[in-house]
Amino acid sequence: MDIRIICVVSLFLMIPACESANQNGMVSGTVKLDNELVPRGAVEFFPVDGKSPTAAGIIENGKYTAEVPVGVHNVKIIGEKVIGKRKAYPTPDSPLIDVTAELVPAKFNRNSQLKEQIKSGPQEVNFDLKSK
Repeated sequence: MDIRIICVVSLFLMIPACESANQNGMVSGTVKLDNELVPRGAVEFFPVDGKSPTAAGIIENGKYTAEVPVGVHNVKIIGEKVIGKRKAYPTPDSPLIDVTAELVPAKFNRNSQLKEQIKSGPQEVNFDLKSK
C-alpha cells in the first residue's frame, strides 16, 4: 500500500474518540469508479460541524470499513493505481516497488462535495463514482 495512504489513515486512527461507541456508526461499503472497484485507497470522513473526530477507512479491493461519529460528514475518497515499478534503492539487487498515481478525480477528493449522514450502528454506504 502506498505510504501516503498509510500516513493519512494512521493520522485519523490516532485521533482519540471523544464520544461513546453508541454515538458512532460502523460504516462499510464498496467504492467504484466508472463501474470498476477501486483497488486501494481510503475513504475519509470530516464532520461538517467540526466538533466530532474525523475518521477513515482503508479501501482494499473496492471495500472499506470505518467507525465514524454520528452526524453529517464531508467525504473525500483517495484511490490509486499502479502505473509502473521502480527500484527501492540505487543498487543492482534492489527490490522493485510500485509507482502509483491518483485514480479518483479531484471532484471526489481535493474538491469533494460528497456528503453523508451517518447514523448510529451498522450501515452500508457505497460510492459509485463517475469520472466524467
